[in-house]
Amino acid sequence: MGLYVSTTGTDVSIPELGFTLVHPSTDYALSDQFSVEDIQGASTLTTVIRDGTLTWKKTSGGSTEAATDYDPDLLEADTLNTGPGAKGDRAVTFKDLTGGATAVPKSGIVASGSFAPGNPRTAAVVFATAFVDNNYTVIISGTDKRTWSSESKTSAGFTINSNASQELTGNVYWMAEYETNP
Repeated sequence: MGLYVSTTGTDVSIPELGFTLVHPSTDYALSDQFSVEDIQGASTLTTVIRDGTLTWKKTSGGSTEAATDYDPDLLEADTLNTGPGAKGDRAVTFKDLTGGATAVPKSGIVASGSFAPGNPRTAAVVFATAFVDNNYTVIISGTDKRTWSSESKTSAGFTINSNASQELTGNVYWMAEYETNP
């Protein structure tokens, strides 16, 4: 069991997770990226699921659950102190790798139409919650074949550079991970 969310018409920012889910997103596996404790502490996540801004499922292939049935403690069984599912038995999460909430990696999707015309085409990424400084690494991948790069990096965001003038046809995916040991 996990937590799979889908957008219903707009980008959704979840500041407690330092994360923005860009529309359209379907069956995004939040439980694979964030710990149970992080999900339980994300009151914005609970709000946007219960108000219908996000839909949710327990399995990616399963049926959509009722918004009113969402409980942030649904994954609690995965963190029992003994037996299968104990914290020592669970998969590594972003929080484990980065050392805490202030360094939680951020990720998102930029739609092809968000890139400004020009040579090169660029798009700004603004974090829902800023890092403490600009000591982070950016990874960019896109549907279109490009040599992607980041520039104008600040604690609040960065610019994605496509290094080409041709119009993009697909989404661009990014992740920013804070460097805890510079």
